[in-house]
Amino acid sequence: MQIETEQIALRKLFGKELFIPEEIIHYDFNLRGGFKKKILFITQGEGVPVFIPEIELMFQRMINNLKSNENEIGILDLKFTQVYFSNLKRTLQPKIIISFGINTADFGLHMEITKNKIITTADFLLLPTDSFAELFNSDVKKKELFPQLKQLFSP
Repeated sequence: MQIETEQIALRKLFGKELFIPEEIIHYDFNLRGGFKKKILFITQGEGVPVFIPEIELMFQRMINNLKSNENEIGILDLKFTQVYFSNLKRTLQPKIIISFGINTADFGLHMEITKNKIITTADFLLLPTDSFAELFNSDVKKKELFPQLKQLFSP
């Protein structure tokens, strides 16, 4: 965060894009999972290092039903890793982002969103949805989400 604040101040001063060598910018995302398919689940205080047991079981069932596993996806918890979307996109380069109970503006992604609707951009697909806790407590919300998840995980 300190580097980003300094970059913003320098951009205001010089009025142009700055080149900052990649080795100076290091982000430790505390990512859970293998992230091999570049599918990123983003939570807010729910998923890292682990979910509470009931939600962990729901999560494992969810990814099993999608014929996936934890080696293919990554879970980022914004409670433990404060990050701007531009840094996340540049560093991790996710192809699919599923945000669970996140206001996308909180991490610097300003766009119109509708829960459980896939948003297509040139670089990635975004699926905003309810938090894992809300999904755990509502079969209706799970049923609304699952067809969209299935579409994202289908080859």
